Amino acid sequence: MEEEIICEARKRNLKISIVKGILSNGLELKRKFNKKELVDYFCFRQSDLFYYDTVFFDIEGENYYLKEKMQNWIQNVITRHIQAKGYLEEAQVFFEKNFGHFEDEYEKSNRFNFDFSILNEMYEKQLKSVVPIIHWGRLPILPEYLMINSGRIPEKGIEEFYDHFHMLQALRRDILGKGVTMDIKGDLTLDKRLTFKVYNRRWGHADTYGITRTVEGWNVSHITNGKSEKDGEGTLIANLDHDSIFFPKEGVKYALSKLWEQAEDGELTLSELQERLQQVADWISIVEKAVGEGQPDWVGYY
Repeated sequence: MEEEIICEARKRNLKISIVKGILSNGLELKRKFNKKELVDYFCFRQSDLFYYDTVFFDIEGENYYLKEKMQNWIQNVITRHIQAKGYLEEAQVFFEKNFGHFEDEYEKSNRFNFDFSILNEMYEKQLKSVVPIIHWGRLPILPEYLMINSGRIPEKGIEEFYDHFHMLQALRRDILGKGVTMDIKGDLTLDKRLTFKVYNRRWGHADTYGITRTVEGWNVSHITNGKSEKDGEGTLIANLDHDSIFFPKEGVKYALSKLWEQAEDGELTLSELQERLQQVADWISIVEKAVGEGQPDWVGYY
């Protein structure tokens, strides 16, 4: 279920990105696209092309055509967008006057004692009617974690989706030009060979693993070469286990998965990714050394 809503959140932002690309570039819905245009016009990352290209497009050779169902969805969104634009400026002024003032007061207050019943009443009586106008007028790209955590996609119920402080906050950030944007910076850390140097008590020295971030996880080269999941499960963990390296497996898996996501979201440069990968490897080395510290030679348990 969690994996499903993660995919739905990403697909939602991709669909909105397609609409925005169509509008800003004056593109025909029935035209053909190539892979580079999916990147340039719609900000598709390599992972998006890997997982979702056939969700939105019919593919003929190297040409991509929007599926008929997708064309209909886009046309419906564009119609709503055009209808909302004439009322957008007034709706945004009203929204800022009300929710903007509320959020500013909240930021200045003792947050733990803030009365959110004020916001609940404001939403029902004032904001609920203007939120759809702003949503369709702006077509915001939204933080995917908000959709994942709430289990909701805005286009499946706009008034219900925005009935929450953090959703309204995200909408305000978009209005103020501080919202989420689509980009492909994460692709800069794909398919680049990195190193993962880990101490091995069994042989008394450090071994250097080759590791590469891919759209599916990591490729690893050491004793055994092959693929790993985002959390390292697969070849990386298997190599560590083969060398009898003692390490906090669940913690390392969490760290590798988080690191993969940070790189995918464009939060890290290649050098920063290398640095953090080695930090994980150093953590493993510290634990590997510590677990044998003081153990009598005749025990040989670790």
